[in-house]
Amino acid sequence: DGASNPNRISISFVKNRTRNAERIELFCNARESELVPPTDERMSIFVCSEYVRQVTFSLSTEFGVARQVVGNYAHFWTWREQPDKDILTGNLLTAAYLDPNDAMFFQEPAKPVAVYSHDLKASRLIKQ
Repeated sequence: DGASNPNRISISFVKNRTRNAERIELFCNARESELVPPTDERMSIFVCSEYVRQVTFSLSTEFGVARQVVGNYAHFWTWREQPDKDILTGNLLTAAYLDPNDAMFFQEPAKPVAVYSHDLKASRLIKQ
């Protein structure tokens, strides 16, 4: 229930419709945002980040014991205003981190082990 805890969401899948998950729990551990004011050379920039822990529950080979897979990742969004005020360009950077229960955690406890980058473009549907 988002009203009682906006930092947690639970997703339950239709039975026998997925192979790897029956339920996913998402926990947002931190959020930050900043609006960088415009200068003469550039338009406004909005940056935000979100740190998420995902716990995936599924069936295991042992009866009565759920299989759990834990993932930790962060999303870093950057949105840039364009001269045409109806368009924003952006980038979503996703960094995946090891969990303390991972065998290799102590080899790299702080840096991401995988990074994904996606370029985005958003345009206003209705002009104001």
